Amino acid sequence: MQTLDVITVIAAIVLALLGLLLGFGKTLRFFTKGIFGVVLSVFVCATFGGMIAGIPAVAEWIGLLNTKLGESWSFLETIHLATVIYYVVLFFAVQIVRIIIVKCVAGVFEADILPMRIVNKLLGMALMVAAVLLLTLLVLAVFRIVEDTAFVQNILAKINGTFLGTLYENNPVKFVVDTGTAEEAARFLSRSLLF
Repeated sequence: MQTLDVITVIAAIVLALLGLLLGFGKTLRFFTKGIFGVVLSVFVCATFGGMIAGIPAVAEWIGLLNTKLGESWSFLETIHLATVIYYVVLFFAVQIVRIIIVKCVAGVFEADILPMRIVNKLLGMALMVAAVLLLTLLVLAVFRIVEDTAFVQNILAKINGTFLGTLYENNPVKFVVDTGTAEEAARFLSRSLLF
């Protein structure tokens, strides 16, 4: 086992113990407020925004607003200001829903009865390790985008043959489209983009 793998195992154990100490409720609050909450909301908007905008009523509202704005100033229609407004409204809606869900879920798991305290601690361990693993996968996905740079090449050389290297090679999170065929790329873009 390489030194980096030993460090990774020790880090996972420390994170699990920290999750055990904090419990599920506090760990959930930590990973869903502040900058993490904003990133989570942006991720949800980027992932589901196009799908929600494809709902006929929403698409009609965006098109109507875009037309009305274009009538007052054509530049606003050119930049699709209605779409920008839609994503801003969606972001704030996701923020509100996120806050309500976190308060309810954290409150349930922090109930002061013995079975719930045990479940709270065990789920806290799992959530802490899973959240840090997801953040690691996101960082490795960003590395994939800029893997031609000397900085990333140096890091990849150091993690080659380790658990992190295996994660990098088999990362399920992908920000770069594998353009196997033009048809697959067109299908991906049509699902991802609103316009």
